[in-house]
Amino acid sequence: MENFRELIIDAVLSKRIKNFKDIESEGIRKRNICSYFNGKICRIKFEESVVSSWLSQEGITPHPVLCYICPYFSLKEEEESIKSSLFDIYAYYAKLKESVEKELQFIESRINNFVYSSVSLRRRREELIYLLDDINEKIKITTELIKLSEYS
Repeated sequence: MENFRELIIDAVLSKRIKNFKDIESEGIRKRNICSYFNGKICRIKFEESVVSSWLSQEGITPHPVLCYICPYFSLKEEEESIKSSLFDIYAYYAKLKESVEKELQFIESRINNFVYSSVSLRRRREELIYLLDDINEKIKITTELIKLSEYS
């Protein structure tokens, strides 16, 4: 039954998300090394059930796409469990995007000024552009998951 639910989610998301297989593989990798995942159940409690491959009384087995976008991956909280939602994830990435865009504008203004045009600024600019692309992709995926949760 667990595989059946995951296959349905895969079928729907693969049509809506570009590079779905790459995102799924990265999500599986992140899930397997996440401090919140014990091999079966995630300690993060999500309000939406659409993001789970399996539901039980103890919790959910998160779908790899959820693990891909999950911002809690690198945080180590001492709490037993964290409550979250797709809207929380969306808000996190929207705020992060705003912050990155501000820093990028500042760096570009410095680069345009010939005196401050250094290699390190250009390198940081490239890093921020890469990060912004990643954030935009995760916002898009989160939006798709929110749309799916509205129908379930």
